[in-house]
Amino acid sequence: MMSPIPADPGYMAPRQAMINKWSAENHQAKPRVRPEAEEIAKTHQGSVGLLLELQGKPVYRPPPKPKPQPKDFGNANVKKMRQVQAANRRRQREETAEKTQPVKVLPQSEKYKEVPSKLSEHLKKDAPPPRPQSANYLRSHSRTGGAPRQRGRSPSPGPAAPRRRSPSPAPRSQSAAELRGSGDVNFVAHNARSVKKYQPPRAPSAMSQQALEAKRKYDEVTYKKGQVPKYLQNRQNQWKKEEDDRIRNTPDPDMPPGHRKMPNDERKKTLQILKDKEKELMNELHQLPIHTETLRAKMRRKEVEGKIAEVEEAIKIFSRSKVFVKIDS
Repeated sequence: MMSPIPADPGYMAPRQAMINKWSAENHQAKPRVRPEAEEIAKTHQGSVGLLLELQGKPVYRPPPKPKPQPKDFGNANVKKMRQVQAANRRRQREETAEKTQPVKVLPQSEKYKEVPSKLSEHLKKDAPPPRPQSANYLRSHSRTGGAPRQRGRSPSPGPAAPRRRSPSPAPRSQSAAELRGSGDVNFVAHNARSVKKYQPPRAPSAMSQQALEAKRKYDEVTYKKGQVPKYLQNRQNQWKKEEDDRIRNTPDPDMPPGHRKMPNDERKKTLQILKDKEKELMNELHQLPIHTETLRAKMRRKEVEGKIAEVEEAIKIFSRSKVFVKIDS
C-alpha cells in the first residue's frame, strides 16, 4: 500500500490474523507499508482535514435528543371535566327541548267518536255508603277493646284518683268522622300504660348457660371433620337405589317382543350349573372305553357327546352380557 491515506483498521484485521498465523508457523511476513507512510499521510492531509478536526475531535456533533416533556395531568383533568360538563349541558338542553315540544295527538277514529267513556260514567255515580264492618278496618287500637282514653289535661303530681271499673267495655266508634269529632286520641298515655304492663323476657340462668356451653363444646369435639354427614349418605343411597330401579325397569332396545331380560344373578347361576354339567359329562366320556365294539357302548358314547355339544352351546349363550328369555303365554 503506497497511498498516503492510511489503511482501514477493519481491512487490516484479517491481515493481522493471518500474520499471527504465519508467526505461529515460524514464517516472517514482509510489511507492505513503508515506515514513512504515516509522515507522508500527514503531509498530504491538506487544510480541509485540519478544519474538520479540532484537537483530535471532529467538529460536527449530532444534535442531542430532546427530553420528553412531563405530562401535565392537571390540565388533562380540567379538559376532561369541561368535556363532561359540556356533554351534560347538551343533554339537558335536549331534554328541555323534548319537554317543551307538544305531545303528538294520536289519530282518533271517527267510528268511536260518539261512544261515551265508561270511566266518566263510573265517576258520575254516587259513592256507596260505608259498610259497618269496615268502620274499624286498619284503625289503631281496633282490636284492644275500644279507643284509648281521650287527651285531657295533664295529670297533677298528687295522688291518683281511684278508677271506676265500667260494667261493660266501651263501645266502638262506627266511623272515622265520629272519632275525629269526639277528640284527639292520647297515644302517649296509651303507650305509657303499655310500657308499665310490659314484662321483659326472663334472662337464662347460670346453670342453663353452662349446660348450653358444655353441649356446644361436646358437639365440637365429637364432630368428625371431613366426613359426609349421615343424612347425606342416606340421601346418596336413596338416589343410587332409585337410579338402579330406573335402569332395571327401562326396557332394553335390543330385546325382541315377547321376551324378557334375565337378571344378571340368575344368568350367572345358570352358567355355573351348565359348567358343572359339562365337567360331569366330560368325566363320564373319559370313563368310556376307547375301542367300543358293542352297539350299546357306541350308542352311549354318541349320547354323551351330543349332550356335551348342547351344554357347550348353552354356555356360549349364557356367557353373553344380555340374555333374553321368551315369556310363557
